Amino acid sequence: MTHHPHADDHGAPPLGDAQDNRRQVLYWRLLARLFDPEEQAALESASLAVVEDIGLPTALLDPGASVDSVVQRHPDLAAGFEGLMVPEPEDEEARDRAAEVRRAALVSKVLLNVFATGSGNVSAEQLARWQSDADWLERALGCRPGELRGGRAPAGGPSRSGGGVGPA
Repeated sequence: MTHHPHADDHGAPPLGDAQDNRRQVLYWRLLARLFDPEEQAALESASLAVVEDIGLPTALLDPGASVDSVVQRHPDLAAGFEGLMVPEPEDEEARDRAAEVRRAALVSKVLLNVFATGSGNVSAEQLARWQSDADWLERALGCRPGELRGGRAPAGGPSRSGGGVGPA
């Protein structure tokens, strides 16, 4: 009898494959939205199903919702954005595929809010929202807010001397 590592005895894919598929749906949506602001109905509905199924707020998929507003409504997500994209040591045996799906949803939110901003005139409110989302991106990358933008701290925050992305 031949063992097929990608299918159990009933022909269904193992849970790891299902989690991988969920993660891929979220990343395909991210790529589609980065390169074309028009919604792709199949990716949007699949992403909505994934986000709802894993218990995350659907506001993560709303391009008009800032990360700040999502975190204000769901404070438990704040810690999830901190260091979100900092590489962790890889251990294939200990991979938490469900956590990878959650991480994909959060990464997609912060990247789309910073890099898929559209074009045209920008209001002061839109600029402030983008700056706030950029702060969240920096936190996700393991940096202090403003650190990647030449060391400028957010309004009202402490400022570092010097700047840039080099060592302080």
